[in-house]
Amino acid sequence: MPEYKKLEDQEPDVENANSTTVQNTATVQDAGEGQRQAAGQQAGQMVTVSLFMLLFLGSSYFQPRPRLHQYKGGRGHGLQEKFDCNIQLVESIPIGLTYPDGSPRFLSTYEAWLELLKSAKTSLDIASFYWTLKAEDTPGVSDNSTRPGEDVFARLLANGNGGSRSPRIKIRIAQSEPSSVSPNLNTKLLASAGAAEVVSISFPKYFGSGVLHTKLWVVDDQHFYLGSANMDWRALTQVKEMGVLVQNCPKLAHDVAKIFGEYWYLGNSDSSRIPNWDWNYATNYNLKQPMQLSVNKNTSMEGFLSSSPPPLSPSGRTDDLDAILNTINTAITYVNIAVMDYYPLIIYEKNHHYWPFIDDALRKAAVERGVAVKLLISWWKHSNPSEDRYLRSLQDLASKKDKIDIQIRRFIVPTDASQEKIPFGRVNHNKYMVTDRVAYIGTSNWSGDYFTDTAGIGLVLSETLETETTNTLRCDLRNVFERDWDSKYATPLV
Repeated sequence: MPEYKKLEDQEPDVENANSTTVQNTATVQDAGEGQRQAAGQQAGQMVTVSLFMLLFLGSSYFQPRPRLHQYKGGRGHGLQEKFDCNIQLVESIPIGLTYPDGSPRFLSTYEAWLELLKSAKTSLDIASFYWTLKAEDTPGVSDNSTRPGEDVFARLLANGNGGSRSPRIKIRIAQSEPSSVSPNLNTKLLASAGAAEVVSISFPKYFGSGVLHTKLWVVDDQHFYLGSANMDWRALTQVKEMGVLVQNCPKLAHDVAKIFGEYWYLGNSDSSRIPNWDWNYATNYNLKQPMQLSVNKNTSMEGFLSSSPPPLSPSGRTDDLDAILNTINTAITYVNIAVMDYYPLIIYEKNHHYWPFIDDALRKAAVERGVAVKLLISWWKHSNPSEDRYLRSLQDLASKKDKIDIQIRRFIVPTDASQEKIPFGRVNHNKYMVTDRVAYIGTSNWSGDYFTDTAGIGLVLSETLETETTNTLRCDLRNVFERDWDSKYATPLV
């Protein structure tokens, strides 16, 4: 769990400045009588300099921290180049879930994956939790909605030819270790056909528990997909998903490829210890020094990639939890959150542990800064009713008198009799947040386990003060949230 450096931990620097002033003044007082006047002038100068240093340090320590969008690239911004990027939202809308005409709609996850496959010239790296793209992976289900998943798998398989020729492109797959529940038969077929190289990562070996929960495609170090969709046919037609398709953005793609590189290393390692990551895995782009981006040729944005858990954040990489907390802490007017699960707990250990970081940040934003907080949390047949208690505790702070605005709704994907037979389908699987300046899209559910022993990533995009248009990716994400919040599928928490 990351530690947050307190202001008092930095005060010895100020104390050293005071100590230096006292020592210099004492030295002057010991000077000879004939040197008193010069020494006095010197002492005055040194005191003046010391006072200036104290004022300077004080301003650094005690001034309010700039908001993310006010960082002009952090250190060295004046030397930073602005990089062009095409970024668009992509989502999966489950069959049978409909919206009124004119509602926001975007490229589907299936279409985004096909675009990446078609554009790949040399390489495709996929980080994944599990693989069930084929209909046979869900016995007892006979449904046409499996076809997009089958198509994606067939296209991946076609990259090989039973090992009789070299694959068209190099495909590498890093996956969570297979289990009896998730045997990952798809990747075994891909490997045996010579279509892909596959490594599996045992998170219990490294962390005692956890999984690789990242969902990531990287193509040619130029393009990538990041979002909530697993390598599962249901993620294309039966589960509501949100992600981003990033194209022609080599700098950002190269940076996210470093995270995949960590997974690939761990999957090939015989050690049970996380290494001290060398400079190849480090990044220059983070919360304090984001990448300067020109997004879709109409928006100046600052962006960076975050990761979890902390041992998988090499030098320069912002932890995913820190990225989420900063997004909440820098919100001025509103925070809108859509996630499948929300628990201020470590829930996957034998004994639950209180884990209040995100919950505390939301409470503080609403109570102290008057930020309007909305949470859209999923409800499906696998939801735990105990989650309601924690959500009600948060919502109960709301007060018109005290101008505290916290609202929570449950999103329920409609399910008919045949869809009910599909295991682990029909759920809003989104994992994103949008504020008045920042769009955050991640791969983790919001309970403590996902930030302490489970691998996930996030993309943080912040509009700069230069942004004047309302036709931005952040606005698109806000419009998606409002579409879902106001829909017939969202029910107020009671």
